[in-house]
Amino acid sequence: MSLHRVPPPPALEIVCEGVPGRLNEDAWLAMQSGHLGERVLIAAIDGATTRLTPPLLQRYLNTLPQRLTPAAYAARLVRDALARLVAEGIFTDLRSLLIEANADLGRALIERFGALALDRMGFPEEIYDTLAHDPRLVRLALPACVVTLAEYDPSTNDLRWAHAGDTALVVLYEDGRVEVPTAAHTVEFDGALSRAALKLRGEYPDLPFRALAEQPEVRKLNLNNGLRHNYVDKHGLPQPGQGVGVLDGLPELRYFVQTGALSLDRAVFAGVLTDGLLWPESAGEVFAPDEDSAAALAQERRAFMAEQIRTRGLAGYLALLRQAERDDADHEQYPRLKTHDDATGVLLRFDTRQAVAPAEDTAEPGEAD
Repeated sequence: MSLHRVPPPPALEIVCEGVPGRLNEDAWLAMQSGHLGERVLIAAIDGATTRLTPPLLQRYLNTLPQRLTPAAYAARLVRDALARLVAEGIFTDLRSLLIEANADLGRALIERFGALALDRMGFPEEIYDTLAHDPRLVRLALPACVVTLAEYDPSTNDLRWAHAGDTALVVLYEDGRVEVPTAAHTVEFDGALSRAALKLRGEYPDLPFRALAEQPEVRKLNLNNGLRHNYVDKHGLPQPGQGVGVLDGLPELRYFVQTGALSLDRAVFAGVLTDGLLWPESAGEVFAPDEDSAAALAQERRAFMAEQIRTRGLAGYLALLRQAERDDADHEQYPRLKTHDDATGVLLRFDTRQAVAPAEDTAEPGEAD
């Protein structure tokens, strides 16, 4: 009779860094789970910028001891709801945990508004009249966040995950393989915004990409993308292939939560990251001529990111990322809407080697050796 060897517990690394001078709208969670506390649950939570802040919500936020944005409010409320739900142990399915945390957010918002409807949010008449033609536009005003939740079971050495939005689960294996299973479920909007900005280059040839992304055409497109949160068509039918899942209190989230499981045999680390901690896409990847070229560059980028996390640790990797962002202040090398974003990650490390910072001349993806 063979005995199953339980692997040693993983080491835990956490970073959660905001942008200087601005409230950090991310949140994270790391706690024991399971009836006996035998499992480890981790989450990365990213508050989504609200396109239109309801006056009634703003008045409430102004009364809090810590002044929160709607995005930070949503992220913190969902974090606290998840922690409570996990501790209670009633829901063990990760999908159910996200749906229940979303319901908690919805109940809190209904307490503020009376209903999740535009006419209950205290908007001035001119704003309400602009939006009233489409009830779906309530999504522009709801505080929201995106989440990747993962649970490690040492008895099976497996990882279960549930996901909504553009946060990510990243797993590196000893053979160099990098898995980002959440990437397949992310409807890509930022790339579309970048391509829209690039089209303006002919009209504004002297503007850097950073300024192009701030033009009214791109800002309007970004505003309208809020409609894609838990997207439903004009008949009210959920369309997961055309939208992105967010926790915003709306029940349609249940159609957008993605789940999966994978083995961590011979894994180096498994981590959940907000999008501000992901290595940004290069101009070559964003504007690639075909899907195969873009996929190859994405694989190269993820491999670089995973290797830097392995060797530097999360904190060292974040320092490298911030330097790369500062060096690309015009957003030309890495087309993006923000120079820096809040960056949060929770990492389970299974290797016994200590993270060591490599030499300063580490080549970024796409650079010559």
